[in-house]
Amino acid sequence: MNFKEKNDNKEIILSSDRQSFQNKEIDQKTAQLTTILNNSSFQNSEQQIAEIQNLKEQLKAKQQQLNNHVNAIDTSNASIEFDLEGNILSVNKNFLEIMGYNEDDLLGKHHRLLVDPAYSKSIAYESFWSNLKNGIYQKDEFIRLAKNGKLIWLLGSYNPILDILGKPYKILKIATDITLTKTQFLQLAVQAQEKEKRASELAIANKELAFQNEEKEKRAAELVIANKELKFQNEQKEQRAKELIIANKELAIQSKEKEKRAAELIIANKKLAAENILKEKRKVEKQKRAAELIVKNRELAYQEKRSKELTLANDELKKAQEELEAFSYSVSHDLRAPIRAINGYTQIIIEDHIDLIDDDGKNMFNAIIKNSNKMGVLIDDLLAFSKLGRKQVSAVNINMTTLVTGVINDIAIEKDENIPIFELDDLAPANGDPSLIKQVWINLISNAIKYSKYKPETRIKITSTSKNDKIIYSIKDWGAGFEMEYYDKLFGVFQRLHSQEEFSGTGIGLAIVQKIVNRHYGTVWAESKLNAGAKFYFSLPDIKH
Repeated sequence: MNFKEKNDNKEIILSSDRQSFQNKEIDQKTAQLTTILNNSSFQNSEQQIAEIQNLKEQLKAKQQQLNNHVNAIDTSNASIEFDLEGNILSVNKNFLEIMGYNEDDLLGKHHRLLVDPAYSKSIAYESFWSNLKNGIYQKDEFIRLAKNGKLIWLLGSYNPILDILGKPYKILKIATDITLTKTQFLQLAVQAQEKEKRASELAIANKELAFQNEEKEKRAAELVIANKELKFQNEQKEQRAKELIIANKELAIQSKEKEKRAAELIIANKKLAAENILKEKRKVEKQKRAAELIVKNRELAYQEKRSKELTLANDELKKAQEELEAFSYSVSHDLRAPIRAINGYTQIIIEDHIDLIDDDGKNMFNAIIKNSNKMGVLIDDLLAFSKLGRKQVSAVNINMTTLVTGVINDIAIEKDENIPIFELDDLAPANGDPSLIKQVWINLISNAIKYSKYKPETRIKITSTSKNDKIIYSIKDWGAGFEMEYYDKLFGVFQRLHSQEEFSGTGIGLAIVQKIVNRHYGTVWAESKLNAGAKFYFSLPDIKH
């Protein structure tokens, strides 16, 4: 039997005991009245017999009425649920109707709303809830003031509801409105007192009548002998009636014992079945947890293996990157001197021996100077790219509108190029290294101008938007654009999507942009269509984050 079933049984037993007590009290009154009447030593008149019979019927009716009230109380329970802290979780319709509340008056409120304020602050009240939290059943009978001001008598029990581990997780209160029973019981007590008073008066009258009968007995000895014989017969009948009553009581006790044992057997069977079900559930739960633990252990072992492999790969990648940066720096630095020498000696030959060189020679020397200058620019770009890997990145708040405006004002436009038309929105600020972010804008704006030089006008639009904890900046042009199928080459070193003759450059500018943005924990990407322009995006940390 679970805790709730025990509490329900206690409620039923309590009601049955109360009903038995009331029945015994009425039976006692009836027996007293019967004894008084049986002990009378005179012949009652028909009117007195009728009054006595009427009194018995009234007592029987009251007894049946009391039984009906008790049965009604046992079947009209109200219930209310609390959490372990005493907050009201739910109430049923009976409780709301009895107390005159609605759900909004009670839901979420504390239990102390239903008790006396002084009691709610007492140690006894704290002990009451402490016992409930420990799973101890509580019972009380109290009078409460309903919402409309009416006094309500309630008989209630507080039943801890247990989870599968046997621990309480909420409290169920079952209450019965006993106001009507209390009122009728008090009225019945008053009526019983009235009946006792009348029985006492009747006893006095019987004594008076007995005195008269004694006088008559003295006068009629023959009648006395007859009355003694009749009395002996009545005593025999009473003795037999008492023996029959005792036998009936013994039979009733035996029946109750049988019913009690049958109920105990049913409860024991239910308890055994519940324990078997619980054992099976625990067995299945253990098997399930064991399987989950095996899977988790395997996953953990796999994750540890992958973590070690990833750490090793990251170490190797970092080492290779450092070696590559050192190599790039060394190569770019060591190549600068030979290129300058080639360029310088070629200039000396042209200046000192110009008369000895024909036009083809002059063209060759000019080609040497042009390519050496190009090689110098390429080496400078490669050196700048390699330095990015070693440069310490600072993080300050950047006024992006001011920074981009300065870049636009510093850009030099050649004579044969269009003057760019800029559409510049109010750009959101961000966190980053101002010098590096400035280089990003220089490269992107220079590319937008360069790849728009063959268009009738050079128009560039720069905007920003906020998304999550990032600021996304965009720069759009309506220039040459590129095919998206070659997008994977766009940010590679020395990767170009247009010929050198069509658009000059070394192919490192976008690689520098990507490396700077990545070092700021951002991302760079692009959208384009050939001959319809391109739109580049890059993200930076929001200044609020």
